[in-house]
Amino acid sequence: MKKLMLFTLIFSLAFCAARAQQTGRPQRETGKEAGMMLDLQKISLGTISSVEQKKQYLSTVQLEKQRIQNYTLRMVYENAYALYRRGDYQRAQELANVILSIDPSLSKAQTLASEAGRMAVYGTVSEQEIINMKYEEGRNLYKMGRLVEAQAKFEEILVLRPYEPDAQNWVKRIDDEIAQQHTRRGFYAYKNGDYQEALNQWYSVLLIKKDDKDLINKISEIENTMKTEENRKLVAGAFSLYNEGKLVPAYREFEKALEVQPGEQQTQKYAMQLKGEIAGGYYTAGNKAYGVKQYDKAINNWKEAKNWGYNQNDINTLVKNAEKAKAAALLARKKPADKPATEEEDPTPAPVVTVEPLLGGGGAAPVQVGPDGQPITVDQGETPIGKMIDKQGTISEDARQASIERYRIGISYYNQANFDKAKEEWQAALQLNPENSDAALGLKRIEAQYGAR
Repeated sequence: MKKLMLFTLIFSLAFCAARAQQTGRPQRETGKEAGMMLDLQKISLGTISSVEQKKQYLSTVQLEKQRIQNYTLRMVYENAYALYRRGDYQRAQELANVILSIDPSLSKAQTLASEAGRMAVYGTVSEQEIINMKYEEGRNLYKMGRLVEAQAKFEEILVLRPYEPDAQNWVKRIDDEIAQQHTRRGFYAYKNGDYQEALNQWYSVLLIKKDDKDLINKISEIENTMKTEENRKLVAGAFSLYNEGKLVPAYREFEKALEVQPGEQQTQKYAMQLKGEIAGGYYTAGNKAYGVKQYDKAINNWKEAKNWGYNQNDINTLVKNAEKAKAAALLARKKPADKPATEEEDPTPAPVVTVEPLLGGGGAAPVQVGPDGQPITVDQGETPIGKMIDKQGTISEDARQASIERYRIGISYYNQANFDKAKEEWQAALQLNPENSDAALGLKRIEAQYGAR
């Protein structure tokens, strides 16, 4: 209610002031602001479905109201200033104080109210005397090195006399000196490796010198340097997670790195390779589950593989086969035990296709994700084949793990384009575990791409 009364007072005073001075100023175009508000009021919030849409609507209304208020305050200030120039100091002060009651931060209104009040009380003091005092105060503050305060004094002069040349020159001169100080501080911070502080200082310069192309280029250079460094840290963190076998969190770190530098090709390559490896892990896990007739588990893994980008048509075919096999198994359980199963009841097993990991896996257990979002591994010993191998003692668990580790070291060399070292590591991995298909595929890739080395 109080704010409504203030607005009413503003419009009344503005109208009276405009009629009193008869300046001949063109009337503002009517209908735009008020019309916009009426149009907005016609919209019922009940017709907006989502909470987000309602927030956007209310935000739009608030912005429009703020724009109308700013326009109105500017219009009232112009009337107050016109009264001041006519010597009607008391009414000028009243209008300026009304403006400040709504927006206390409006510095022009503060200056106008103060000086109008002074002129109203001390009518024998001329405006020129006031301006001369402000010049003297501004120059003294400048000599003491208090540039911001000095500039404020000269800007007060420009409130009273907007086209005062000496005041304009002082404001520009101080702007240049402030910009020089921020520039020097920025280069000092840059020299000491404090890039963020350098940017803060140079951004302050841009507020004064918006068209300084050299400074804009320097800021762009520093921003790119900082983004590159942040990208490097995120990529390093991703590889650390990857080496711990946490493939999904590692992929998320690559995604963060790409948010920092969307066009960084090496990071894009790593992310795509890891995504393919995760998809391949789910695919392999699905095949293994299918092989031991865990059809639901197989279907879930294959669907995850599809979510991570595995060929959709292939996955759809596998899921259909698993669903048929599951149905046939259920039907077989219901038939008499002495009735032999027909060929239709023994569906063709899903084809087992080994997916070549691009970032590494080294025969490690396929990737799965637990309820906490962290990847978990499936021990090959849980499967009948794995138990049989362990029981026979053909490949010890220590040899299996050592083979995995040598394969991962080989992957590191491969990503560094050190193919000779990669080949040595993968050969060692196969010696430890001849069943390490990933190491075998890595060697085939080197032979296919680079020949015998």
